[in-house]
Amino acid sequence: VLRTPERFEELLVQMPAGMDAEDAPRIAQIDITGVIAGEALLGGGESLVTRTKRALQQAVDDQRVKAIVLRIDSPGGEVTASDTIYHAVKEAAAKKTVIASMDSIAASGGYYIACGANKIVANPNTWTGSIGVIVQTLGYSGLLDKAGLKTRVFRSGAFKDALGGHREMTPEEEKYIQDMVMQTYDRFTAIVSAARGIPVEELKSGVADGRIISGADAFKLKLVDRTG
Repeated sequence: VLRTPERFEELLVQMPAGMDAEDAPRIAQIDITGVIAGEALLGGGESLVTRTKRALQQAVDDQRVKAIVLRIDSPGGEVTASDTIYHAVKEAAAKKTVIASMDSIAASGGYYIACGANKIVANPNTWTGSIGVIVQTLGYSGLLDKAGLKTRVFRSGAFKDALGGHREMTPEEEKYIQDMVMQTYDRFTAIVSAARGIPVEELKSGVADGRIISGADAFKLKLVDRTG
């Protein structure tokens, strides 16, 4: 279904003398806030991915828009959603200047997205970094045993219920899940390396261990271009 993009809200800050307001150059601000997810949250409406891609395209298509400020205030979220937005940001940055501006937090997937911009600016107190990947599951087999309950599972393959909490994982399943995590982690670090000019091995042996860092430290570690 084709939808007409929502018009940007406009705030006049400064306008060149003698220029008509309708034709004056603009800077577009696009906000990425909250958990990054490919599906719309409760309440309906567009997902963050769809909304961000639409806004980026609108800013690129508008000849009056000379630069895009991507304001990020997010703890991260889904890998695929973050990757999709990252590519949309990178495509926009190839056509117009895109500045990622980090607010209170721009960690994990939030930092992943920022790597698509031409420049990254962080507040000294921003929480950022968290370069890593995590998969979690809840084990409740002991609770079932105490309650005298048994789970019956019919599966088509050995790994179909690998993350099921009703039993302990086998060594093969643990390796399988860990390999998937490391594959995604390799992609994340490769993107950071390319964006920031930091060797992958230097990242992996240092800041890319999942730690959260301040914007001030991120500047020292070359993860952002400046603080401000």
